Amino acid sequence: MSTVKKVALVFGVSGGIGNNIYNHLKSKKFEVYGFSRKTEPNSDIISEKYLKDLSLKFIEQNIKIKIFINAIGFLHDNYFSPEKKLQEINLEYMKKCFEINTIPTALMIKYFCPIMLKEEKSIFASISAKVGSISDNYLGGWYSYRASKAALNQIIKTSSIEQKRLNKNLIMVSVHPGTVNTKLSRPFIGKRKVQTPSESSTKIINLLEKLTIEDSGLFFDYNKNIIPF
Repeated sequence: MSTVKKVALVFGVSGGIGNNIYNHLKSKKFEVYGFSRKTEPNSDIISEKYLKDLSLKFIEQNIKIKIFINAIGFLHDNYFSPEKKLQEINLEYMKKCFEINTIPTALMIKYFCPIMLKEEKSIFASISAKVGSISDNYLGGWYSYRASKAALNQIIKTSSIEQKRLNKNLIMVSVHPGTVNTKLSRPFIGKRKVQTPSESSTKIINLLEKLTIEDSGLFFDYNKNIIPF
């Protein structure tokens, strides 16, 4: 039986998926640290300074991370919505998609992969979206969101190659949570069958538990089906 302390970090705990992942890990006796704009109202939790300073606190306390999950995501707000055609592309919306959906994961990898557990299996997972698959794109539209998630998947894939040399027990994956009844997805659900955040998070945790080192660098849906890049 492992005597290694089970520590997990979850970013995006104010969202439906992130909050349920946080609670699910707590129920599995993890020591869970959760972060969101609501828990840290005076901080920009996706800034490089914040992430660097946070990682240093863990280093100072000699805390190693077994599971790191980034569930932060952006699709729309009161000002922006996914584009239906090229003429709707807006620079500020595209920048915001990349600033929230893509760049933070790269910075999290930079500062937290060095303190991921090495003695046994550890997992770095970022919530992606099936629409970020280039080869599965048959409908078009949603230029900024699709591109930001495709870039996220590339960052996970590329990082996994480097990490194989640095931490042989670290598994890095992108995860499509399915269509979930959350604030992010609700305006676009229509009549499609959806999952509750609790259902989706349970499946995501079950997926992570089944992963092996051979799965590192891949893009999965919540049922452990591989989604092509």
